This record gives sequence, C-alpha cells and structure tokens, in this order.
Amino acid sequence: MSKRGQRTDYAAELEKSYARWDEVFTKGGSDPFWTDGVNLELVRNRIISCKQQLEKQENSLFGLPDIYYRELPPEVDCNYMARPDEIRENARKAMEIIDADENLKFVREQSASLSEKQLKQWSIPAIINYAENLRRAIAKDDLVIMRRYEHPDSYLESFESAAMRIRDPECTRRINDNLTICDPEDDEDFMDDCSETEQDEDGEISESESEPEEDFQLRLF
Repeated sequence: MSKRGQRTDYAAELEKSYARWDEVFTKGGSDPFWTDGVNLELVRNRIISCKQQLEKQENSLFGLPDIYYRELPPEVDCNYMARPDEIRENARKAMEIIDADENLKFVREQSASLSEKQLKQWSIPAIINYAENLRRAIAKDDLVIMRRYEHPDSYLESFESAAMRIRDPECTRRINDNLTICDPEDDEDFMDDCSETEQDEDGEISESESEPEEDFQLRLF
C-alpha cells in the first residue's frame, strides 16, 4: 500500500524504472553531486524491490506482468558517467563564455569596494567563484561538476543581476531580491534540500535528505 492507502502499481513502477535506467545510462542524469553510476545503482535497486513486491502481491510466478521477466540491468561502476566527451567539450565552451562575460569582469573589479553586508546580501563571493569552480573541475576532469555548466545561461544571468545591484543598489527595490544560486556548492542551504530517491521498508519509493537525487532544479538563494 502507498502512504495514501492506495495499492501501488509495481508493474507500472517497473516500466518507469527500466525506462529511467536506460535514459541515465545513455544520456546521463542531472544530479549535481553524484555520478550516473551511483544513480544507476539506485534505479537498479528500485527495480529489484519492485519485482519483490510483485512476487508478494501475486504470491506466485504465474500471472506476473511481462516487465517482471525483463533482465535485471547490469551493475555499473560507481564512477560511470554518460557522454563524458560531450560534457568535457560543453564545459570548455562554457568556460570561454564565462571568462569573456563583461558583467562578471565588472563584478570582480568592483567587489573590493563593496561592504561586507553587500557582499553577503548579493552573494558576490559565490558568484565570482562560479568561474573558478568550473576551471578546477576541468583541471581535475570532474565530470559531475562540469555537467552543471553545460548550459551556462543561468550563470550569466547571475552575473548580470549582480552587476545591476552594484551599479544601482536601489534596484533591489524594483527587481526580484533573490539571486539565482546556480552552483549548489556555493549555497550553504542547498544540501538540506538535496534529496535521494530510495525505498522504505515496504518497498515504497520515498525521499531521503542525504544521498543522490536524479533530478535537480536551480535553487533561489
């Protein structure tokens, strides 16, 4: 039974989990902290749990859905990442774009003249650090961090917002006060909100707060 008293359709969950495994293995996920290999193991464990629950429900190997008989996905190295060369190339391009951004250059130049309150309120150190995070990731060949920067538009928006606030501090009264935190390593509260898909004692899919999650959305600071 689910938490709402409704019987879980484990056959449907199996279909979703197999589809998810195939997607992560070929295209990769978007987890900001964990490799595709780690998330593939989570999905594999979910598949195993769903099959066990189906066996309990049916109490027999007869009448089980076809998806039950699909071969269990193989175990994958925990360091596995899909599309490694594509991630590296996209990170290189993103690095060039970020380094050339005029707003970031302006923020760097003006940061020394800002008060401690302004630096903290506008998340200036974190924003400046975006470029260095990516530079270090490229040097270390850290594919998980590089993947965060494949689409740099949100980082560029953060640079622009920070530059606007420095040029006109009063603009915070006219535009959204929240700066977009694009890199979770720069957000002290992000870890509290990052959750993992796992299973409870009954095999139900539930959420935890300490391990990988397969989907990630940008958090507002």
